[in-house]
Amino acid sequence: MGGELAEEAEAAQAAPDLFDVLPENWDAVEIFQRCSRQWRFSGMGGPVGLDVTAIASVLNLYELPPAEQLERLDQVQLIERGALSVMNQPRN
Repeated sequence: MGGELAEEAEAAQAAPDLFDVLPENWDAVEIFQRCSRQWRFSGMGGPVGLDVTAIASVLNLYELPPAEQLERLDQVQLIERGALSVMNQPRN
């Protein structure tokens, strides 16, 4: 029985977290993912945010009207805040 619990725990750690994305947020999630290697760091303090110029470059690729670009930027920054809260949690 103990072996089964260990296997379940191991499988849960190996499986990626899945979540639903509302259709109106899908573009923002795609943009966030495309910027995933554009984090800015504060020395040894960890990530402080995404490079806004990188986000702007990706937004330009989508050829969105300016008002829609601002809306997507707001959405990406919300995702960024949530990611930072997880990434900057103390590790044991």
